[in-house]
Amino acid sequence: MRGIGRFVGHVWGAVRSPATEGETLEVRRDVEQEDREGVILRRTTIEEIEIRPGATDARAQENDA
Repeated sequence: MRGIGRFVGHVWGAVRSPATEGETLEVRRDVEQEDREGVILRRTTIEEIEIRPGATDARAQENDA
């Protein structure tokens, strides 16, 4: 139970902490790889979140209401 509480607290703290403007965060990276007759096929998908200047101020005001 303590481990679950620490995990939830860690996630909750990350959600509540303010993000800096112009920051890019990598959310997920998926790599798919296949070997076909001596040729390696690789697909990398990167999901990112970019916080643009001014975007956090408008969101903060909406969430406070």
